[in-house]
This record gives sequence, C-alpha cells and structure tokens, in this order.
Amino acid sequence: MKRAILIISVLIGPISLNAQNLTMDQLLEIKKKDIGSAEDYLAANGWEFMEESEPYWDKLGSVVYAFAMDYTIQRAESVLFYVYNDITSEIRIVVQVREKEKYSEYVKAIMDYDCEMVSSKVENNESVKLYQGAITTFMIRSGSSGNYFNEHSDVWTFSIFSNEDYDQNYGIDY
Repeated sequence: MKRAILIISVLIGPISLNAQNLTMDQLLEIKKKDIGSAEDYLAANGWEFMEESEPYWDKLGSVVYAFAMDYTIQRAESVLFYVYNDITSEIRIVVQVREKEKYSEYVKAIMDYDCEMVSSKVENNESVKLYQGAITTFMIRSGSSGNYFNEHSDVWTFSIFSNEDYDQNYGIDY
C-alpha cells in the first residue's frame, strides 16, 4: 500500500509542481499566440481544456480552459476564454478569477502598464471598470457567481482587447 502511494505521488508530483495560475504578462503573451500555441502553453502550465465553439459569420469562436478545477463543487480557481475572429485575426483574452490576491495582482499589473481608468459604472449588478493603455484596453467586472449547490463567491472577470478592437466593437463612449 505504501508503495502504491509512493508511485502515485511520484507520478502526480511533477504535474502539480508545473501547474500555475498565470500572470498578466503571460495573459498578454497568450493573446499574441495562435490557438495551437496558446493551448500548448496553457497545458504546460497546468490548465485544462474544457470546451470550444467555432466562429460563425455572426459570432466569435472561443476555447475555454480551467485552472485548478474542483469537480466536486463544479468550480475552478480560474477560467480562461481564448476568443478569436477568423476574418480579422483579432484575439481577446477573458479570464475569470476567484481569489482576491489574483484580482489584486492583475489590477496592480494594469496600473504598472500606465493604463488610465476611462470609465467606471455599475451594470447588471456588477462593477465595471475600463482601463486603457497605449495599445490595450482592459475591462474589469466585479460580481458574484453561484454553483449547482447554490453557493456564491466573488468573481472578477478581466477582458483584454486591443484598443482598436474595443473601440470598433464597443464604441468609444467611455
């Protein structure tokens, strides 16, 4: 029995040591990658593929990954959406985080990029802040989310756009 536990630990140990949530710099790097390269990068960092949907003429395609998924409560520590448009080659990254520390880390990184807040409002019972830098727009939504067991927790959603993509699809009305 001890031998079986040792073998399992040896096999699983290296996988869990490589698993890591991503920094904002890493998210911006993923935004520059094609789907295959992004998937390889995420898998190497312990992220798990969840689902995908193909783009159509009227909607963007997306690939969804989860980090530290807990299937017993149907909740992941973080969820990443790689959103893409085949026609324009535009890529958006949307990441949802549940840890206050990760939220604070991402906000600090956005501030370190010299982005300025151009809008702050409440929309659909969520706080929505918009930050814009020289080439990138960050939208931060703060709210709460529930699971199948009716448990609620805080969730922060960071959407990363090029300024051009944001202005074209959401308007410049900050």
